[in-house]
Amino acid sequence: MLDGIVLSVDAMGGDHAPDIVVQGIEYFLKHQGKDRKARFLLHGDSARIEALLNKAPLTKARSEIHHTDTQVAMDEKPSIALRRGKGTSMWNAIAAVRSGEATVAVSAGN
Repeated sequence: MLDGIVLSVDAMGGDHAPDIVVQGIEYFLKHQGKDRKARFLLHGDSARIEALLNKAPLTKARSEIHHTDTQVAMDEKPSIALRRGKGTSMWNAIAAVRSGEATVAVSAGN
């Protein structure tokens, strides 16, 4: 079911991101996705994500980082994030689906 799918991931969304996001992808690939062809577009702070990918070889081999300096703040209201969120990791993850670069977007939100 996940063969050939491209997941656009807001790597900065949710508590303990991006660490927990990269760990989650690595866990999936180790336990469910070894034989899958799924790829990941990781949106967020490239320096932080790259450092984590060095400890997650399966994820690193299937991921491409799309850098952004901006993310939705944890205390930001969803309505404000929607109006002013252009350029955030969440926005860019969704935009990759809209442009056809990815199949689905995933975000843990703010």
